[in-house]
Amino acid sequence: MLKRTILLLLLVSLALPNLRAQLKKETIWNVKQLKAAPKFQIESDSAGIKALLFNSVDYKGKATQVFAYYSNPDLIRKTTPTKNKYPGVVLIHGGGGKAYHEWVKKWALAGYAAIAIDLTGKGKDGKKLVNGGPLMGDSTIFFAIHENLKDTWTYHSVASAMLAHSLIRSFPEVDLNATVVTGISWGGYLTDILIGIDDRFKAAVPVYGCGYYDDITVFRQKLNLLSAADKNTWLRNFDPSVYLANANIKTLFLNGNKDRFFTVIPYAKTYQLVSKPNRYITIMPDMKHGHNYGWEPIEIKHFFDDVLSNKNSFPKVLSTTFKDALLIASYQSPTPIVSAELYYTNDTTTPSENSIWQVKKVDINSANASISVPISPKEIKYAFFYLKNSSGISFSSEYIFQEELTILK
Repeated sequence: MLKRTILLLLLVSLALPNLRAQLKKETIWNVKQLKAAPKFQIESDSAGIKALLFNSVDYKGKATQVFAYYSNPDLIRKTTPTKNKYPGVVLIHGGGGKAYHEWVKKWALAGYAAIAIDLTGKGKDGKKLVNGGPLMGDSTIFFAIHENLKDTWTYHSVASAMLAHSLIRSFPEVDLNATVVTGISWGGYLTDILIGIDDRFKAAVPVYGCGYYDDITVFRQKLNLLSAADKNTWLRNFDPSVYLANANIKTLFLNGNKDRFFTVIPYAKTYQLVSKPNRYITIMPDMKHGHNYGWEPIEIKHFFDDVLSNKNSFPKVLSTTFKDALLIASYQSPTPIVSAELYYTNDTTTPSENSIWQVKKVDINSANASISVPISPKEIKYAFFYLKNSSGISFSSEYIFQEELTILK
């Protein structure tokens, strides 16, 4: 009876975001209007990448524009425009970021039509636009909540990202059935919201970012500076857990196990919002936090290519079981597994980025597409399997909790 009670408490904890999401039927964004392509102008066209300004939603009663970089395979290679249709990708930066020229170039060379937007109200030169939206900071993200919801950074950023999506979909070279999105840190947070309200994307990779800001120490501290009413308003309108359950696309959640901001518990609760067939996990051991670290994993493009080609072959841990003191996982992978490890920790008091994790090599049974390792539930609080296949693609299990092992035992 006690074991059943523990399992029930764990399941309720992980189900909480679903309950929150079900309460939110409407959004503050006018989705129909944001699906219309905005007016735009070309500022410059250099080295195969165009600098654009496009119209976005009002800020404090005044019209705004957003700066962006755009390119596609024809532009970046300076070839004669073809009649080819390219998949499109929306690139969303995080804190301290901007519209990255090199990020667009990376994706255009990889065969995508790519747009990277600035979400700080600034232009190409890094200076505030005369008609730019809100700057990015605690005052606009959290503390503007008591003024006007539509004058907050999150409202503007989600709207601008959706308009950027609408804009590239209006370009004749973009395949309307093949648009995707990836965002880093705060951009991952925005991606989680965006795919819950914009149903035109085919796949998403939020990097680092997750929901449950009231469960994340660094953000909870800021939310606790608000009144109880304002805090509730923020969570009900701007926490990704409100929207992510509405997403119905394949989503790769990519993070590190020791991320300072997006830690184990809120991260697990966030990816649980997406249906199991649609969610894929890559937890990279000791992954550093930053824009360069967030866009370099080869898994991102591989995942998008796989989804858009309908191969359904991206590697995935399918299930985990615990039997006879062995933790066992089954997996799918189009190529053989070349390495597999179990990362585990009992350290729940040290700040996440300094937490101590242990590593165990695991046995690979290629014939049965399974891996196993001897472990005692007492050894771990959190754990995950980390695998890599012969194509160099890494993937992982979802987080495994001590309570789960106790029940399975």
